[in-house]
Amino acid sequence: MDSSVSYALEKIGDFIRGSGSGKAVPGWSDTATKVIIESLRGYKERLLEHNISPDECEHEVGTAIYAICELQAFITGDKTDIANRKAAAVYLGFLAARMAELDRR
Repeated sequence: MDSSVSYALEKIGDFIRGSGSGKAVPGWSDTATKVIIESLRGYKERLLEHNISPDECEHEVGTAIYAICELQAFITGDKTDIANRKAAAVYLGFLAARMAELDRR
């Protein structure tokens, strides 16, 4: 996994836990979500370049994109399916696992 993505996941976790620089600099947590979204978009583009069908690309990255978009909404205070910090931690755990899985492919 790219070090910027790992760092971004860490900063989002800090925000969710209310600790570290995620608490001190909440704006970085929003920036972190953008780093991950761009990484996922790049991954999807690479799949398409290798003649993977759009449906298969969506299957590969769609749930990760959903999770990071929901986390971004949670961080910025927008409407989201995430009800609280515990739920946000679940989304983050899923996202981290999914990103690691995509990285292994």
